[in-house]
Amino acid sequence: MQIRLSQLSIQLKIAISSFLLSMGYAYLFAQINLQLNTRPADGDASGLATVQDIVVTYHGDRSQTLLGQKINGSMRQYLPDEEDKIAIEQWINNGRTEEEYTEVVQPLMDAYCVSCHPYGDQPDYPLETYEQVFASAEPDSGPSIGKLARFTHYHAFGMGIFAFLLSFTFAFTTFSSPFRTFGVALPFLSIFLDITCWWLTRLISPAFAYLVYFAGLMTGVSFAITIFGSLYDIWFRKVEE
Repeated sequence: MQIRLSQLSIQLKIAISSFLLSMGYAYLFAQINLQLNTRPADGDASGLATVQDIVVTYHGDRSQTLLGQKINGSMRQYLPDEEDKIAIEQWINNGRTEEEYTEVVQPLMDAYCVSCHPYGDQPDYPLETYEQVFASAEPDSGPSIGKLARFTHYHAFGMGIFAFLLSFTFAFTTFSSPFRTFGVALPFLSIFLDITCWWLTRLISPAFAYLVYFAGLMTGVSFAITIFGSLYDIWFRKVEE
């Protein structure tokens, strides 16, 4: 006889329900983190993350420099004075000379940026020297291939396990076989589409950012189906004799 969630002992029901709720809790805060770190990408931190935020995050804003985009977007919070931001922008607009860098920009980098962007730890954007800061003021073409590959590795591995555990649990519900198949497959399809479109947005066209946005919504829907569907089956389905 096939095991169903609704037929489990009360102890297993509590354990599985606690797991599902903790996964939902983790995903909720993952979304909060995403909103806080992605929505300022285009320079506007109000409201929710938009497609334009995704474009800037993965494709870059080719109309301005990476450094300029960051100090007006996600890194703005680390420059306490508006005058400091203006000084860096003026250095960029004035041709990024080494003399002006030494006099004006380097003290700001040392005070606010180098602690998170040291060269020794080999980050993607070191900001310790004139050459490094000069390079960061090139037109913004999005994350480096190395950074995107590393982020893809972490995300695909973690979200893959996350999706497997939720789908595996949902497979033991008493919903119809077609609906269970849909619920099991949807998380993996949405994650695959999401990650693939990061690369397409970065390398091919910013138009793929719309698919990134759609895939993100699809991932949220898929997790809601597996979590709440499983909880419903555990506690509200009648046990078949």
